[in-house]
Amino acid sequence: MEIIMYILIMGLSGGVGVLLLRTGRATRLVRQALQREMRTINDELKRAEHNPARQFELLDPIYRKVVFQVRSKVKMKRTELEQLVSDELNQIIKCRRSAVWSSVAVTGRNVLALIMLVVSAVGGYATYQEAKIIEWPGSQQVVSSSATILDDTFELPRQITSSEELGMALAYHMSRFDESFQIRYIGKTNDFDETMESAWAWLEANHIYVFRLSRGGESQYRDHGGYVDLEVNLAYDMTTEESHQIAARVERIIQEIPIGLNDYEKVKYVNDFVVLNTAYNLDSTASPYTPYSILFNGEGVCEGYALTTLLLLEKTGVETRYISGEVGTELHAWNLVKLDGDWYHLDTTWNDPVPNRPGEVGYDYFLVSDATLRADHTWEEGKYPVTAVGDYK
Repeated sequence: MEIIMYILIMGLSGGVGVLLLRTGRATRLVRQALQREMRTINDELKRAEHNPARQFELLDPIYRKVVFQVRSKVKMKRTELEQLVSDELNQIIKCRRSAVWSSVAVTGRNVLALIMLVVSAVGGYATYQEAKIIEWPGSQQVVSSSATILDDTFELPRQITSSEELGMALAYHMSRFDESFQIRYIGKTNDFDETMESAWAWLEANHIYVFRLSRGGESQYRDHGGYVDLEVNLAYDMTTEESHQIAARVERIIQEIPIGLNDYEKVKYVNDFVVLNTAYNLDSTASPYTPYSILFNGEGVCEGYALTTLLLLEKTGVETRYISGEVGTELHAWNLVKLDGDWYHLDTTWNDPVPNRPGEVGYDYFLVSDATLRADHTWEEGKYPVTAVGDYK
C-alpha cells in the first residue's frame, strides 16, 4: 500500500483561521504587491522550475514582504490577511508551474514567519528501497529543553513508535539543520497524519528554538502496511555554521556576566545587553528572525530578540519561555521569565526604543504581569503559565 501526501509540517498555534470576508480593495492591494515583487525574481524562478527547494527560497521573502507591506493598509484580521496573500500567491504560481501553495502563516512587523510549500506530485513518487527496521543509534530519550541547540542533548530514539518519539526524531535532525532526512516510524499507522500533527505540536512545546528556526518545507511518506517511511525536506533561517558561531558567542557573553548576580540581576543584564546591542530592522543583512542577526549584526525583529533572550537567560540558569501573540493586528514574540516562583513577561523588543537611541534602555515591558501586558498585547493565555498578580517589585 502506498500513500503519497504533502502535509503542513509547521504552523502557528491555533492554525490558520478561515477567511470570512475580503474587500475588493484588499485583494487588489495584495495582488498588485505580489505582482510587483514577483517581477524581481521572474528569471530566477524560471531557472528553478524543477527545484522546489530553490523556489521556496525565492518565494518565502516575497510572501513575508507583502504581508508586512499590506498589513497597515487594510482592515483585516491577521489570519484573513495571511490567507488572502496565500491564495493570491497560489493563483500566480499556478499560472507559472504545476504546483500548489498551501495555507501559510507568516508575520508582519514583528515576524513570526512560517511558510509551507506544497508541491504537486509530478510523474509519481520515487520508489523507496525496502529495508529492515532500523535500529537507530542513540538513546530512547531526548533531554528536555525548551530552547537550546547549543549542546548535544538531542539524541535519536532507537525506534520511533509514538508521536512523541517522532517529535524527538524531528528535533534531532532539526538541531543539526538537516535539510533532507528520513525517519522510519513503526508505531500504529492507521492515522499517520494525526501522528504527524501531534509530533509537530510536541516539538513546538518542547523544543521551540529549533521549531522557530525552520521556515517550513515539504514532507511525504509511504505506508508499507506495518511501518511508515517519512521523508522531510526543510529550509532554515540559519545555517549550521551560524549556529556554531552563536554557541561560541553566547558562551563569551555569559562569561562576561559579573559573578554573584541573583536571578533578577541576570534578567536585567540580559535585557540591557539585547537592547543596547540591537536596532529593530526588518531589512537586516542576515535573516532578522534569528539570534545570528542579533548577535553578529546588531539588528533584527521580535522573533530574533525573543530567541536571543531565551538562549541567554537559559544559559544563565533562569527559567524562560518563548511566547507568541499579537500587538494590535500584528504578530509579535516575547518571553516569559520565572523569578521567585512566579512568571513575568519580558519584551526586549518593546524595551528597545524605535527609532534606535544608542545607550537607552526601556523598562515598560520588563517583568510585568498579565494584567499589565494585556493593555496592548494579546496571546493565547491558556497555552502559557499565568503570571504573578502584579509586576515584579
